Amino acid sequence: MITGIFDDNRGLLVRAPVSDGSRPYHEIEFAIAPSTNAGLALPRRYITELGLSRMGETNWMLGGIDQQDASCYIAYVEWVRGLSPVFVVETPGGPLIGRGLLRGSFLRADFMDGGEVAVYGIE
Repeated sequence: MITGIFDDNRGLLVRAPVSDGSRPYHEIEFAIAPSTNAGLALPRRYITELGLSRMGETNWMLGGIDQQDASCYIAYVEWVRGLSPVFVVETPGGPLIGRGLLRGSFLRADFMDGGEVAVYGIE
């Protein structure tokens, strides 16, 4: 289970350890954005800090709107079923978790400032 909070200004927030597949893992706070098709969306500074290898270019979707081409990467994240490889797009915005990582999960949230957020794996 992954836990976090609801913030009136920033939405559903969770923390997850992410890496390039080697240690150390970097704990990053993400906003949950099921409207994006990427697994993770990260700004350049996190991609550089994690040492992620570029895999190419891709189009991605945020809020039902196609975004321009973005560089894509592979990262590893400790998620509801353990260590998972995940598709990452570079974004100018803050760190996001999209439906690529949420697939196979159950999300529960208390929509009040400071409310509890929990993500469970679906068996």
